[in-house]
Amino acid sequence: MGDQEKVPTIKLVNALRLLNTQEYRYKDENHRFADREQITAYLRQKNLLNNAPIDLENLSPYELAVTVSSDGTHYQITLQRPSDMNDKATWCKPAAFSDDRGVIFLGKALDC
Repeated sequence: MGDQEKVPTIKLVNALRLLNTQEYRYKDENHRFADREQITAYLRQKNLLNNAPIDLENLSPYELAVTVSSDGTHYQITLQRPSDMNDKATWCKPAAFSDDRGVIFLGKALDC
C-alpha cells in the first residue's frame, strides 16, 4: 500500500491548484500548456515538487492524467484513485478534475 492510501479531499484540491497555477507559468515560458511529463519536469526544475500537498511523482494508488490539445492551447487534469471492480472500498473515492479555465471539480462515482 502506498503512503497516500487515504488522501484527504483538500489535498486533491490543493494539488490541482498547484498544477493549474504552474500550467499557466509553464505556458508563459513555453507558449503552450504542458502534458504530464512536461509539468512534472517543470515542477522538479523549479523545485516545486516539495510544495505539492501530495507526492506527484509517486502517486500510488492515485493516478494523474494531464491531456493537452494538439495546439497546446487547452488542457485537462484528472487526479483520481482508479476503481477496482473487485474491491468495493475503492468505488467511492473522490476524484478532482480541472482544465484551462482553472475551475476545480470534485466527483465520485454514481451511487456513492
